[in-house]
Amino acid sequence: MNHFPCVMTLKVDTAAITHLRRMVTRICGDSLEFIRIEICEHGTRMKVWLCVGAAMVTPVMDAVMQALPGAEFGRIQHANQATHR
Repeated sequence: MNHFPCVMTLKVDTAAITHLRRMVTRICGDSLEFIRIEICEHGTRMKVWLCVGAAMVTPVMDAVMQALPGAEFGRIQHANQATHR
């Protein structure tokens, strides 16, 4: 099960988006399939979709919680379920 990609959603402050992108890229390497970023809350926050290998979900969550305590985590689901909504 750990080899299936998962889509994680979260919101972070706009100022933290570059740090998040670099951190996730470093942690996941080739397990990162895509990052989608959308402006929300009048530009003060960004909604982020991360598609990563299932084994990377916990390391990414741990790193984000430590580095970006204001991050808000949303839904985490298998990528095939996320694309059918």
